[in-house]
Amino acid sequence: MTTLNVDLRDSGQVFNALSMHFDFEGLESGYGPARVDDVVHFAAVPRILLQPDNVTFQANVVSTYNVIEAAVKLGIRKVIIASSETTYGVCFAEGDKDYHNFPLDEDCDVDPMDSYGLSKVVNEKTARAFAMRSGADIYALRIGNVVEPHEYDRFPDFIAHPSSRKRNALSYIDARDLGQIVNLCVAHDGLGFQIFNAVNDEITADESTAECLAKWGPGTPITPPISKQEAPISKPAM
Repeated sequence: MTTLNVDLRDSGQVFNALSMHFDFEGLESGYGPARVDDVVHFAAVPRILLQPDNVTFQANVVSTYNVIEAAVKLGIRKVIIASSETTYGVCFAEGDKDYHNFPLDEDCDVDPMDSYGLSKVVNEKTARAFAMRSGADIYALRIGNVVEPHEYDRFPDFIAHPSSRKRNALSYIDARDLGQIVNLCVAHDGLGFQIFNAVNDEITADESTAECLAKWGPGTPITPPISKQEAPISKPAM
């Protein structure tokens, strides 16, 4: 398999990337490039404070529009995009902002005030528009704080300073589990446009979820009650 460098802000490059050979072996068929079955689009400026705000917003919104448009117009029936927990408005908020309610499910209000979170809200709306227009399956994953296997040495600090985890709703997603979620999305057809929270089951604290939320989010209603160390960002069963 070949790695292709593509500027996703350029619609022509995206169309070409999704309609060309994947490797040299493809030349042997004599029938042209093989059809793409699914597209997983996670490329983005990954957070604020890496690029100027307008660059972050523009890059994330335009690239996602281009990928979805090209996929749909090329007849690809499944697109999976990376949305974010930042859409809930707390992660990159100015000052100390409370969540609207717990547990956070996919129907909760989204009201980010930052360029990154706002770009993800726009991307969800873009995905919904193309899914309605084309009938394709387009799934947006609201991905939590990603922790890779080599980063587990960060957990003692998470546990020692639970207040620092409020912006992530005390939640995280192991990178390997995120891969499994993507595989599940690829395997399940016919759902149209969907938003899925992508988090692990448990919080990054030793105390119970109820105790942590009472300390760090006392003004946020909890309905229904959250048990033990259950993550307050809910994830769907698939």
